[in-house]
Amino acid sequence: MTSESTATSLRRLILPVYLPWGAFSFGMGMMLPILPLYLEEIGLSFTTLSLVMAATGVGATLGGLPVGAATRRLGENKMLVGSVTAMAVLSAVLGLTQVAGLLILIRLATGMSTVGIRLSRQAYVARTVEGQLRGRAMSLMGGLSRLGFFIGPPLGGVLTDQIGFAKTFAICGVVFACGAIPIAALGHERRIQDAAPAEREGRLLATLRPYWRHLVTSSIGPALIIAARRGRLIVIPLIADELGLSATAVGLIVAVGTGADLLLFPVSGYVMDRFGRLYATIPAFGLMGLGLLLLGTVDSTAGVTLAGAVVGVGNGLSAGTLLTMGSDLAPPDIRAAFLAGFGSLQDLGGVLGPIIVGWSADQIGLDASAIALAVVLFLAIMHLAFVVGETRDITH
Repeated sequence: MTSESTATSLRRLILPVYLPWGAFSFGMGMMLPILPLYLEEIGLSFTTLSLVMAATGVGATLGGLPVGAATRRLGENKMLVGSVTAMAVLSAVLGLTQVAGLLILIRLATGMSTVGIRLSRQAYVARTVEGQLRGRAMSLMGGLSRLGFFIGPPLGGVLTDQIGFAKTFAICGVVFACGAIPIAALGHERRIQDAAPAEREGRLLATLRPYWRHLVTSSIGPALIIAARRGRLIVIPLIADELGLSATAVGLIVAVGTGADLLLFPVSGYVMDRFGRLYATIPAFGLMGLGLLLLGTVDSTAGVTLAGAVVGVGNGLSAGTLLTMGSDLAPPDIRAAFLAGFGSLQDLGGVLGPIIVGWSADQIGLDASAIALAVVLFLAIMHLAFVVGETRDITH
């Protein structure tokens, strides 16, 4: 494929994929440093805080299959609009309560909305982009996530210092709602053409039954990676806060890591498409693990910033890898159903990561929780290398 045709193919994704995904990522980036700080501010213990944060992963796991079925019934774009609308409302009400039970419910619903956004865009790209370009298309989604996580945290921190948590969460809600605007410009959505009859009839579990062993086996490593990724989003702000820094300073430290992350995401897509998926994943997640080990041993602002940057470089080199691997593994005739099941199992890591951080922090200390996340990541690397293997050239 020529560079001109590659650029043309990617440009076609700007309205349906990249602009909505960018708004979602920017809103998530704004919330990234301030949500753990808000939960700590209202007096929650590390264990309770981790349960609230883990509720997002629980919601994503429980919602994966129902959201997958709803996506096939409603269409990818209607699912996106509904999900970003829900995200907007949930974010706006987040700062209005200090009751742990209500916060858990809000985060459960947030997890379901998140998986709706991710699955609708992943299915769209998997359906419309050929395999030899898919790594670059997915890595651009990863790059937009990193751009949102670079710009959003400092802005979220500054707004929190200036106007407080509640108003900042409401502004995040407005940002999420902006993700529906590009879809409105597309007009009527074309229905999915490659869905098998069983998919169209909505018998999702029956459709997936022959693939359950494949789903479970291939999703263990990605679930562990999600655990480490979600855990690091909690432990870095909390360690920075333990040093006595303001919300603005915490946001800047997070942004340093995501800035390093942002610079490298194009490398991920090129390496995945040119050499193979494992050539991107193993070095990237290995570097993330080393950064988390470093985070567990430092006790200064400079040390936390450096560790966050190392984690960010590793995460940048892994941009779009899990999205691409899931799309590679999905049989074309049941793509949406497979991605829903794969996403649900993968999102179990979103439950595990915060719990690891909360339990380790309460029992041993925040430093130990960073080291525990590194161990989880190294186990994930072994699984990807020796169990999943290379997925670039899979033929169904």
